[in-house]
Amino acid sequence: MKKDRKDRKETPVTPERPGTVEAADIDDGAMDAQVVSEAGQEEAAAEATEAGIAEWQAALELAVKQRDELKDQLLRSQADFQNFRRRNQTARSDGYEDGVREAIAAMLPAIDNLERAIDAAEKHEGGEALSEGVKMTLNSLMESLKRFGFEEVPALGEEFDPEKHNAVMREVGEEPGKVLEVFQKGYKVKDRIIRYAMVKVAVEE
Repeated sequence: MKKDRKDRKETPVTPERPGTVEAADIDDGAMDAQVVSEAGQEEAAAEATEAGIAEWQAALELAVKQRDELKDQLLRSQADFQNFRRRNQTARSDGYEDGVREAIAAMLPAIDNLERAIDAAEKHEGGEALSEGVKMTLNSLMESLKRFGFEEVPALGEEFDPEKHNAVMREVGEEPGKVLEVFQKGYKVKDRIIRYAMVKVAVEE
């Protein structure tokens, strides 16, 4: 019996050393660390993406604001230019019409003299030929001036209008307010009076 005990080898048992970790424990820890690391990377990536989106949104808002400001400036510039062009056209048109009126007004004494010549010729015997010749000249001149809107201001027999007539004499008449006599004809170019008619007006007793 003793011999059998000696022959039998005992299997040594290695005691577990303190601080040693099983392989399974090492694998689980590494996996947990990897999971934590991947989660951190995903979170960082998400934060970076959000930051990038915020930057793009800010840049887009700035671009839209600048576009609106430039568009507003362009519209104001266009409006200013249109106003300037209209004012320029109006000024040119007014200047042209003022020049026409001034030129025609300077010719009125000549027209008055032609009419006086006609009256004088008609009062003398043998003055018919002269009268006709002067009339032709006057009519030709008046027709030429009509193309610029020149015309006589109606006066004789009309109601007195201070916007058209200049009353230099008054006389009692049956129709108060009526123009009884014209001493000097009035004229206008389009809607602008260049000379008021000098008249005598009927008044009540």
